[in-house]
Amino acid sequence: MKHKRILVLTLLFLLICSCNVFASKRPEPNAIFMGEVEEVKRNENDNTLNIKVKGYLKGLTVKDQELIAVVDNETLIIPNECPKEGEEIDIKKVDPKVFKVEKGDVVLFVLSEAMTKSNPPQASAKAIQVTYKK
Repeated sequence: MKHKRILVLTLLFLLICSCNVFASKRPEPNAIFMGEVEEVKRNENDNTLNIKVKGYLKGLTVKDQELIAVVDNETLIIPNECPKEGEEIDIKKVDPKVFKVEKGDVVLFVLSEAMTKSNPPQASAKAIQVTYKK
């Protein structure tokens, strides 16, 4: 009887102490990609821009990586300058038909969680910030 009690208490202790092992993982924040534009393709059929960029993905080891970001009319434009005191941040949505981005521009993307495993990988852009070349 004493052995059964010790065995039950040991199993109960292990069960209680191992709860963190079975806890769900925190969701990953959105990926951030920054780099220089290599190519821009406009898709008139589905009103999107495919922007091929060579740069760096936050959270990975630092090395050159290529990515194709798909920019559509739901993508937000992050302004380059902070608003002055008392002003609201002017965040607009992209109009792919008139949005200007060219080869050589430096861009920052906030990417969606889903990314293809193609070469180069493709991901939908939630937000974009463009630093235009001079």
